[in-house]
Amino acid sequence: MTTAIVVNLAAVVATTIVALSVQQFHFDVEITLWTQHLDLGPLRFFRDWLFWMGNIGVAGVLLVAISVLLWYKGYLIEACFVVMTAVPNLLNYVLRAVIARPRPTVELVEVIGGPQGFSFPSGHALHVSFFYGFLIYLAVRLLTNKRLINTILASGIVYIPFSGLWLIYDGRHWFTDTLGGYVYGSFYLLVWIAAYRWAKNTVEMRGQFTLILKPLIRFHPRPERYPPRPS
Repeated sequence: MTTAIVVNLAAVVATTIVALSVQQFHFDVEITLWTQHLDLGPLRFFRDWLFWMGNIGVAGVLLVAISVLLWYKGYLIEACFVVMTAVPNLLNYVLRAVIARPRPTVELVEVIGGPQGFSFPSGHALHVSFFYGFLIYLAVRLLTNKRLINTILASGIVYIPFSGLWLIYDGRHWFTDTLGGYVYGSFYLLVWIAAYRWAKNTVEMRGQFTLILKPLIRFHPRPERYPPRPS
């Protein structure tokens, strides 16, 4: 895990340096123009659904709903980590403002939607790879129904990369912006999984309930599940 995090961090640094140095590459424009010449046909609805699933409002509702469900089922550590996935997503607004890489313009490609701030790294690509990636990880770890797990994995394999493709198709981001979002999202995901594993062992399995968990235990419908650690 440590090696993967270090390698991913190096990719984060490299892509950020590139984004600071180059507004867009020629191949960014070519890739966007190529995708925009594709005839989606009935898949246009699928494209809209993919983008809708990554919107801030939908993501916020899912975050709250899943966190509450996990808390109710007794997965307190998991609920906390799902809630905290909002932090990197919010910090990305600051990061994009610092890097200040412009989005695609109508002079170069077709652009769907109005002005949406700066472009690198793509917040949408970051969110779907990080947030949904962590939910998939939790599903694999917590669920026992193999068919359901396989369905979730297959959905993630389709949804996560294809949502990035539609960002390029709509002219919302360049290819390198979207790639940067995936690189950042993967980095956050690896760090989140490592921190979650540590917390699961240190905080819950050893009975060392922190100030964050104690209120969740107090208001849980079955607080007896979490007896205090013997002194």
